Amino acid sequence: MPRPTTTRAALLLVLVTVLPTAVAAAPTAFPPGQYELTWQTVMPHLDEMRQQSSTATRCLDGTPDALFPVLAQPALRGCALQPVAEAPAGRWRLACQSERVATGSARIESRATQMRGDLAIKMGGKNMTFTQHTEAVRRGNCSDGR
Repeated sequence: MPRPTTTRAALLLVLVTVLPTAVAAAPTAFPPGQYELTWQTVMPHLDEMRQQSSTATRCLDGTPDALFPVLAQPALRGCALQPVAEAPAGRWRLACQSERVATGSARIESRATQMRGDLAIKMGGKNMTFTQHTEAVRRGNCSDGR
């Protein structure tokens, strides 16, 4: 049976080596800055939504979640986009604290001063799916007041 001090030392070593990678910063998908963001949310069988789009100027932090305004909705609290390791760059999967909330994936194409993205989501146990298409054009740095 291992001695308590040996076990504690081993546990401390594991925490010191693993913890920094576990709390690493969220991955960035594009350079942070002020962007003109245009988005459209499309739901199957709701043709009237295909004609509606919104535009706003926002300070985006470069994380993939910032590119999709729908991820700020209360129903998707606890969900975030994570890079897909085995996929080409620009592919993300929606990770929620519970898969019963939602599942989904995103594709983000980034160029020098603009991004284009598509996010497809299926809400938990409901038969509700939707896609959000976004385009963002960088307008400069964020001001202090954002």
